[in-house]
Amino acid sequence: MSTFRQRVIRALYEGSLAEVGDPNPYAGESLALAKLWHRGYMRMLSVRIEFGPAMRRYRAGRAAAEDDSDR
Repeated sequence: MSTFRQRVIRALYEGSLAEVGDPNPYAGESLALAKLWHRGYMRMLSVRIEFGPAMRRYRAGRAAAEDDSDR
């Protein structure tokens, strides 16, 4: 038997491991668990955006532009 605390932690964890576009498995079951899954999902999205290849290219381009403007 899992405790509510374990279910809460699992929902947050599952959201952070979800893929882009995955549906919330807790929707319609528990508002609290659905919100926690969504919180983990949003964290996953922000990590992908912040540390993904597109952001690396963007930052490299900005750094190059700043170097050019310093000359």
